[in-house]
Amino acid sequence: MIRVVAHFRPRPGRREEALRILSAFLAPTRLEKGCVFYDLHENSADPDDLTIIEEWESEADLDAHGQSPHLVEGRKKMPEVMEIADVRRYRLLA
Repeated sequence: MIRVVAHFRPRPGRREEALRILSAFLAPTRLEKGCVFYDLHENSADPDDLTIIEEWESEADLDAHGQSPHLVEGRKKMPEVMEIADVRRYRLLA
């Protein structure tokens, strides 16, 4: 299993737009081959601290997700809307 933690912080005044972009990823991604879960979270102490936590059956499935049309399209908007977009892959060790 491969897990991804993707941390986002919208630029000032862009939170609603950031939420629209990130929310648009949810339904189509959850239907992709190998997606175990794909969930959007908000920090209860800081609503501008947004995180997607996801799990994939394999690196190949995650790589295919990276090429999915909805993700490719959404990523084009990220530099304008997000102050931070930090996406990291993890493998479970223990």
